[in-house]
Amino acid sequence: MTPPDDERARIGFVLARGRALHRYGTPAHRLEEALGQVARQLGLSAEVLSTPTFLTVRFGDPAELRTSMMRVDTSQLDLGKLARLDAIADAVTEREIDPAAGLARIAAIEASRPAWGKPFELLSSVLTPAGVAVFFGGGLRDVGAAAAIGLVIGVLALVTRARTHAARAFELVGAFVAAFGAGGLAAALGGVHPSIVTVAALIALLPGLTLTTAMTELATRNLVSGTARLMAALIVLLELALGVALGERLAETLFEIAPAVAAPLPAWSVWPAFAVSAAGMMIVCQAERRAVGWILVAALTGFVGARWGAEVLGSQLGVLVGAFALGVLANLYARALDRPQQVVLVPAMILLVPGSLGFRGVSSLVDRDTLNGVETTFAMFVVAMAIVAGLLIANAVVSPRRVM
Repeated sequence: MTPPDDERARIGFVLARGRALHRYGTPAHRLEEALGQVARQLGLSAEVLSTPTFLTVRFGDPAELRTSMMRVDTSQLDLGKLARLDAIADAVTEREIDPAAGLARIAAIEASRPAWGKPFELLSSVLTPAGVAVFFGGGLRDVGAAAAIGLVIGVLALVTRARTHAARAFELVGAFVAAFGAGGLAAALGGVHPSIVTVAALIALLPGLTLTTAMTELATRNLVSGTARLMAALIVLLELALGVALGERLAETLFEIAPAVAAPLPAWSVWPAFAVSAAGMMIVCQAERRAVGWILVAALTGFVGARWGAEVLGSQLGVLVGAFALGVLANLYARALDRPQQVVLVPAMILLVPGSLGFRGVSSLVDRDTLNGVETTFAMFVVAMAIVAGLLIANAVVSPRRVM
């Protein structure tokens, strides 16, 4: 039985919203709740199941179900478009526009250009590694080397993005370029720490956010999506470790790399590095420009909270304090401005996620340093769960009053 035109338009809007939310990086627990809420407000009965690559929505009463199954493209984090999609959903559910008009606006958003274009993406590929190199104790030469290699990887990302087969090998090739480039610059310039430069240059490729999202989904009992996302993060870590191992071996074969003398920057350099890294992460997430001030405040809150927590609880559990403070601020933002908390939460949270720990743990396992590898990998999971715990406690203390 074919549904009436009005019902078809409402169903079409729910499906289009679900596909778009999935594409722009919404976790399973938030996506399922958001779609269910919109469906109820539009007078529909719906059950939603989301996985990292598949979205299933069932409409209707049990006696007459209509099921839509969609294979969804790989997520691309775009918080600007995510916020605009949320505003359209509010307009449709509040009857300001009809579902057909909402569908047209969703299509327009998907076809629009991102908030930050390719020049800014290349800039972020320079800024973020440079800032992260300072956090890892690098000197000026390490910062310069990380920025240079980050730029090369950024260009490589733009080149491979439109080519499906090339994009699938991007993490492996990018890791090789980072490790080989770090070794080459260490041999040519001296005073460069290849390990610091390699991790800093790869910071945008590390699946720390994916890992934390997976742990959040598992904690909220979205077991299918959480398990699939967790395995995806581990596969990326293995690809990066393999690429780095190949790059290091080739660099050691071709170049004579002298040990670098540690020359870290002054303690105050952490703050400029934080500002630079936060700016880079905003571009990576395609955050809205009008939310830049809020994002910087949120990132600073999480960063300071994590540093204070590390002094009190230790480096692994201390991040819980930063995540809690960040979650409270993001929820207050959502309540005050009636906008998605993810707009400020995600860019700030990326600075806390344990991607580098996972990379180092897997690299140690590849190098057959089993004890150190297992210890570091376990620390990665502890940090990820500490972040999840902090965010869950923040939601319990201060509700955002919003699904998104």
